[in-house]
Amino acid sequence: VIQGASFGRLVSVGDLQIDRGSGEVIRDRTRAQNLPVPNGSDEALDPVVRRAHPPLTADPEVDTLVTHYRARAAPLASRPVARLAATFDRRPSDGGDHAAGRLIADAHLAATRAAGARIAFTNPGGVRGDLVARPPHGDVTFGDVFTQQPFGNSLVTLTLSGTQLKQLLESQWSRRGDRVRFLQPSRGFSYAWADDRPWGERVDPASLQLDGMRIDPQGRYRVTVNSFLAAGGDSFALLRDADERVGGPLDVDALASYLRAAGSAGPVAPDPVARIRRIRAGE
Repeated sequence: VIQGASFGRLVSVGDLQIDRGSGEVIRDRTRAQNLPVPNGSDEALDPVVRRAHPPLTADPEVDTLVTHYRARAAPLASRPVARLAATFDRRPSDGGDHAAGRLIADAHLAATRAAGARIAFTNPGGVRGDLVARPPHGDVTFGDVFTQQPFGNSLVTLTLSGTQLKQLLESQWSRRGDRVRFLQPSRGFSYAWADDRPWGERVDPASLQLDGMRIDPQGRYRVTVNSFLAAGGDSFALLRDADERVGGPLDVDALASYLRAAGSAGPVAPDPVARIRRIRAGE
């Protein structure tokens, strides 16, 4: 399986040599490399890289298709959704959650309350951009919302026990210790974790709270995630086996609806309060 970065920035090329007799791959002769795609769309690209790989001239046929469908999508993409008081960015708190993730999780929770949801999580890799408050009034459009949630995942509400909730949070860290993916939690849910504890024991069980009440290990809680996570994506395999599943709307529609509703009373402001707390060694 090969993936060349994201947003079409790289093409991954793999060269395999096969033993004609056995049909086996000759591993020490296998080569793989990532080739930059200089499409000229990334304004933040390193100047050194830009000089080494100047933007290519657009293919006329592809450019015609892109221009056509950009025009077709423009009425929907430019439709106003809400006004923001400030940008919802992806700068993580010390604990690991961020304003953009908190916003999306809150939207998912609001969209699935009817299915009994009390907690919602979204994966950080699914938050594909900041939601920027454009001057002069902080306007955001459906196109902005789609850029932040572009995958077309639907929402799934399922049931987890309190014990499973803790197991889910523990699985944010890889066993080898080379990866951590903090699920972004919805309003009302909070916990703390310690960076000096062993794998599988980093989350403080006494800190797990929902609406100010400690999570009951034997309790059952309705939890909303996107369909990618519900299928075990990002190595959250526990969610794949969760039961009592109910489908919900698309994640992008849930976010747009939430912003419209919240924006009816004025510009929507980011929640500055972290929902995940890090306990440092010695505390």
